[in-house]
Amino acid sequence: MEMKERITEDLKVAMKAQNKLRTSVLRMILADIKIADTSGKPRDEIDYVEVVRGYYKKLNKTREEYERLNLPDKVKELNGEIAIVEEYLPKQLSDDEIKRIVHEVIETNKFTAREMGAAMKLIMGKYGGVVDGKKVQTYLKEKLTIT
Repeated sequence: MEMKERITEDLKVAMKAQNKLRTSVLRMILADIKIADTSGKPRDEIDYVEVVRGYYKKLNKTREEYERLNLPDKVKELNGEIAIVEEYLPKQLSDDEIKRIVHEVIETNKFTAREMGAAMKLIMGKYGGVVDGKKVQTYLKEKLTIT
């Protein structure tokens, strides 16, 4: 089942169960998907996972802002929304796995601190869908400044 249909079916189930939070989140995802559908790109070029990932990033950024403003109620609410969105994303690699990938890429290609951009491009090109770019960047900086 395609992601769009899966989300639509899950929305129907959430509406019948009167789960307001889940209904709201799924409607927002579908709204973003509809925007992507009407963007003018051919349908076969639209990556719904990227659309959902964009919404996920938006929620994370908002959560960080609420944490900075010390609004724990809003953070808790957003954590619930983020958990729902994560169900529709590919499973992310663990921190240990990301560190191992970064170490392997640096060792096999002999990257230096000046070549961090090239290392980042290589890792994100190969693992972009399953790794967090911020974590990769942090670990790369850590490794390249030590070596």
